[in-house]
Amino acid sequence: MDIIPYFLTGLVIGSIYGLTTLGLSLIFGVLRVANVAHGSFIMIGAYVAYTFFVAWAIPPIVSATAALLIGMAAGYLVYVGVIKPLGKAELNKLVALFALGALLAEVARLIWGPDFVGYRWSIGSIEIAGLQLEITKLMGAVASLIIAVLLELTLRRTYFGRAIKAVVQDPIGAMVVGINVERILALSAAVGIGVTALGGVLLTLFIPVGINPYMGGPYTLIGFVIAVLGGLGSVMGPYIAGLLFGVFESVGFYVFSSLGFAEPSQMALFLSFVLLLLLLLFKPTGLFRI
Repeated sequence: MDIIPYFLTGLVIGSIYGLTTLGLSLIFGVLRVANVAHGSFIMIGAYVAYTFFVAWAIPPIVSATAALLIGMAAGYLVYVGVIKPLGKAELNKLVALFALGALLAEVARLIWGPDFVGYRWSIGSIEIAGLQLEITKLMGAVASLIIAVLLELTLRRTYFGRAIKAVVQDPIGAMVVGINVERILALSAAVGIGVTALGGVLLTLFIPVGINPYMGGPYTLIGFVIAVLGGLGSVMGPYIAGLLFGVFESVGFYVFSSLGFAEPSQMALFLSFVLLLLLLLFKPTGLFRI
């Protein structure tokens, strides 16, 4: 069937959507902060991949490590410089993070310019169910799945993961048993934004000419919808919700193109949001919880 390649394409890009949402979900689940600067950190990861590839011919799979470290450093600074000083002033944190996102976009414009840029990394393609799929995109999707599973295992099987759950459930009790709550919160912010920047690197495999300073806005919106559906604070929930979003978007493009719509991509995006919202009506707490 003609729709099968679109379904598979949706799974591949949905894997990237899921990965870029993990950090947003983790930060909200642990710190109870809506990171409205989320898309700007995706943008930073995209520019890291672009710079490493264009300047030094380093493929994005390798530069992803650099983006992770840069993102973790940025996440720690965001916690220390923005989230912690504002305490329980939730509205102030939202405003501060929104301002930070705008600042990052302007800094990127000064460094890389306002124009759309990109690169193309290709090592061939394979055919799956009639779909010619670039190996680099498949690698990005598989890498996203591996990262999501590793993060899930980290939260379930390690001291760091158990400490996060203790802090979320009872911060005072966590302090009583010797957990450094401030350190756990800072590390959670660092890991959350680090994974977001890493996702931005893998996203560039799908947008060869789409990197620009203001690219983050749509991904922030998409990220919040996916995170809410998946369950704010969980890992595999947002990842699975990202797969659903990718399939809805890709299959919707096929349907609206077949119906002769002038802008099938915009209609597919609209349909994706509608379907996700309908799912939330039946599962308002999301697919999973932390």
